[in-house]
Amino acid sequence: MDVKLFGMIAERAGTDLIRVEAGSAQALKRALEQRIEGLSGLSYALAVDRRIVNGDIDLKGTEEVALLPPFAGG
Repeated sequence: MDVKLFGMIAERAGTDLIRVEAGSAQALKRALEQRIEGLSGLSYALAVDRRIVNGDIDLKGTEEVALLPPFAGG
């Protein structure tokens, strides 16, 4: 599946789109943390079909997935 990257996460990855195969949200996070240097040390959110995912869900591979960096309020 394609994962859209934003902000400092895209900068670290050197791209704004990365292809990863995973059957669950947790497996996806692990795969992304292995491919994007320093990601495991960041606070970030995983959005699936425009909803923030807390915990684990199954993924079919057809979802719209995005990795969102921390946002500053204001």
